[in-house]
Amino acid sequence: MKKILILFLGMGLIFSCNNVKESKEYKELQAQRDSLLQQSSAADAEVSEMMSVISDVEANFDKIREAEKYISTQSSQSGEMSKDTKARVNDNFQMINEILKKNKAQLAELNKKYAGSNKQVASLKNTIDRLNKEMQESATRITELQNQLAQKDATITKLSSDVTSLATETQSQAETIQQQDKSLHTAYYVFGTASELKEQKILSGGFLKSTKVMQDTFNKDYFLKIDIRDVTEIPLYAPKAKIWSTHPEGTYDLVKGADGNLTFQITDTQRFWSLTKYLIIEVY
Repeated sequence: MKKILILFLGMGLIFSCNNVKESKEYKELQAQRDSLLQQSSAADAEVSEMMSVISDVEANFDKIREAEKYISTQSSQSGEMSKDTKARVNDNFQMINEILKKNKAQLAELNKKYAGSNKQVASLKNTIDRLNKEMQESATRITELQNQLAQKDATITKLSSDVTSLATETQSQAETIQQQDKSLHTAYYVFGTASELKEQKILSGGFLKSTKVMQDTFNKDYFLKIDIRDVTEIPLYAPKAKIWSTHPEGTYDLVKGADGNLTFQITDTQRFWSLTKYLIIEVY
């Protein structure tokens, strides 16, 4: 919204100075404004959609907890359960199993949306993580309840294998999502003198030859791995530097400190890493 406001002010300034809406500057600002408005609208719609799914999943967990409470109460009762009670317990198990399957599918979609989301949607991470954890815990609790009731009445255990399988699948799904999330936000960087980078086959060139990045043959083990969500500044411990990898203009900066040495700063994380996940900096 701040960017949109600045664009509106810029448009007003051009209009007041030139009084011509057909000017090149005005049209460029208008195009930028329209693009930002579309991005903002899309982000708001995505957040709204995800919040609706989250609300549905949480309501389903409330139903599961109510059913668990009833089953747990019957499990703790002494003596054999009546035919009606057995039927109701089985109905509750069946309902829980169906809700868990539904929540599993919805959480899989939420995890997928989060993995490709922008910063605004990524703020929902804690809520999504909590729901993933609740899913695993619910499946585990239901399995434990069925094991308890198995000792009370063998007919209660007919759904045990389904829920146990679901719990295993949920755990596996959570691990896969976590690995995908980690991979999606992993990048690599290296900085060093020209001779150091050439020694590691990262750069090539020399006397009378232009310097080039040897992307197909460079030593990837020489790079440092980072999580791009956490690392936005890299001290270079040198007064001069040159960026050899390809990154969009306006997404980074070289800031000189009081000691005269540079710090590499990433100002737009999402766009900066959009072209390559390898950052190469020559220092001298």
